Amino acid sequence: METLRRIRSHFGLLITVATFGALVGFLAARSIDVSRRVSSAYTPPHLQQAPSVGADLVIEAYVDPTGRVSDYRVVSNGQGLKDLSPQIKNLLIFTTFRPATYMGRPIPATAVMSS
Repeated sequence: METLRRIRSHFGLLITVATFGALVGFLAARSIDVSRRVSSAYTPPHLQQAPSVGADLVIEAYVDPTGRVSDYRVVSNGQGLKDLSPQIKNLLIFTTFRPATYMGRPIPATAVMSS
């Protein structure tokens, strides 16, 4: 009778440890998968093609979901000009980005360009 009780208690302990181990393994695997998804949830815009400006400029460009510059703001102008020349404005039209994404979908974002 006592042998049967020991077998039952050992079996119960074994089942408890196995269940706990399976639960910890499941949660650990799930947390690794979540960290991969979180790190790739947002990707910033990346410059693909830009003509050279040739001036000391820092421009904050507003990139639309298609990767085109929709608007811009001059952050720093090394030449001290208040307005950009029409040639530089036209160059910004031809600047393309790989758009920013959030959860795999293209979204509008800002990018800083310097020359």
